[in-house]
Amino acid sequence: MKNNTCSILVALACAGAALFSPAAMAAVHDISSVPTAITLTQGGSLTFGDKFKAGNKDNVFNDHFTFNVAQLSDLSLVLTSTSTSAANGLNLTGFGLYNSANSSLLQGTQMLTGKDDKWSLSFANLSAGSYYVKVSGNLVSGAGATFSGNGNLVSAVPEPATYGMLLGGLGLLGFLARRRQKPA
Repeated sequence: MKNNTCSILVALACAGAALFSPAAMAAVHDISSVPTAITLTQGGSLTFGDKFKAGNKDNVFNDHFTFNVAQLSDLSLVLTSTSTSAANGLNLTGFGLYNSANSSLLQGTQMLTGKDDKWSLSFANLSAGSYYVKVSGNLVSGAGATFSGNGNLVSAVPEPATYGMLLGGLGLLGFLARRRQKPA
């Protein structure tokens, strides 16, 4: 019985030490902003990003940027962050495209990490609907930091005017070819 009591006391002492140690008390906070809507037009470009104030060292973020697609389109995005060194600024850890049901459609590709972070994401034949891009990361210093993204949304199906120009160009080529074949 004496051994069980000692074991329990030792276990409680270890648990209390771990619970109240400075490492256990250093909480990581998610400093994400409210989802931000991106204004996006077919055939247009888009920009998005976030700026973090100083004093957020070791905090994480998961920013959501929402947008709507009106018709079948191709989406291409690039996400960047530049710091004075790898020990300053922020570290981008994730970049993905999600639908309105919070299902992941595609995760971005990390191209650079360290002083400069760069991610890319391309999705062909994105159907009409509501979507968001999620940017995740953590702040590696107490200094302020920013990230920015830009991209394009282009229609995957040519517009009727494109077909008209194609037919007009083919008609002009046919007219010129026929004119050259006639003897003078």
